[in-house]
Amino acid sequence: MASTRDERREQNQQVFRHANERMLEVIDDRVPEVDAVPFVCECADEECLGRVEVKAALWEVVAERPNHFLIIAGHPRIEHERVVDRLGEYEVVEKPD
Repeated sequence: MASTRDERREQNQQVFRHANERMLEVIDDRVPEVDAVPFVCECADEECLGRVEVKAALWEVVAERPNHFLIIAGHPRIEHERVVDRLGEYEVVEKPD
């Protein structure tokens, strides 16, 4: 059973994911495909103000899997999350199903 802290952290990730989905809607057809977009870091820290600047298509590839999140390398993770990929200064973490 998840602790209250872990539950809050998971909720934070979902809030950050939702913000990034909205960002994608806003920039759709407005930003060239070759340009990086300043997405919100999807780490578990509710006070994180970090940005992951990647092409929209790359963020979409990560977000296609609902248990994968793009974070700044070394940022807080939820217990049992694991790094499944590294993209320069960013990591893709996977939450267990």
